[in-house]
Amino acid sequence: MNAPLGGGKTYAGAADGIAHGGGPAVAIWDDVIPREEQELYTRGGWGGTVGFGRRPALLIVDMYTAFVDPAYPFSSPSAPATVRAIQPLLAAARESECPLFFSKARRRTIQAERGRWKVRATQHPIMTNPEAYEIVPQLRPQEHESVVVKSAPSAFAGTDLLSYLIYHNVDTVIIAGTVTSGCVRDTVLDAFSYNFRVIVPHECVCDRGMTSHKVALFDIHMKYGDVVPVADVLEYLKTVRRGERQDAAGVAP
Repeated sequence: MNAPLGGGKTYAGAADGIAHGGGPAVAIWDDVIPREEQELYTRGGWGGTVGFGRRPALLIVDMYTAFVDPAYPFSSPSAPATVRAIQPLLAAARESECPLFFSKARRRTIQAERGRWKVRATQHPIMTNPEAYEIVPQLRPQEHESVVVKSAPSAFAGTDLLSYLIYHNVDTVIIAGTVTSGCVRDTVLDAFSYNFRVIVPHECVCDRGMTSHKVALFDIHMKYGDVVPVADVLEYLKTVRRGERQDAAGVAP
């Protein structure tokens, strides 16, 4: 879980004057993105909020062993903490009965299937372990929850994810997982391009490098979706029953 900066609460929206959850707004990217650059976005009208819709889905990107276990070359230092942050989010999504989706990769031995990734770690002997591509036990999908197997960064590329979201009439995609600047960001862009509302709880994503993590979150929040505390998402999910947001009387709007 990413620690708050400046000794205060961590909120994503300081660059556009939005303080989620109350209290002083301190953006988690303030120590990376210069204030004058943030002001350029503000003057240009970037940022603001997309907001939650009526029918959410939770998508957990690539939280499989090779990306979580520190013994593997693909892991991020904060991945174990991210697993712990995602667990209550996953529980809340199941309680609300909203659709859940997971993405992962599989071992590929044919070069054309592996593609042109600029990485050699796939050839490491540890990647032949049977559990390398299995989603970690703490976040293991239930039998009725879909897992898409991908070879590109985005969970949409070459998978049936879009069809699944359409089937469930989803309008809001809550995205968690790893890595922020890679597969998470590319998945965010595709969800945005398909006109879904995109929500990223910042404690529930991680990256190998904190700089790339924070820059990616800033970019997402300025252009494509809302980067918010997971507490905001949990509060929203309390209003969702049978996969749809309810009003105060418990009736879908």
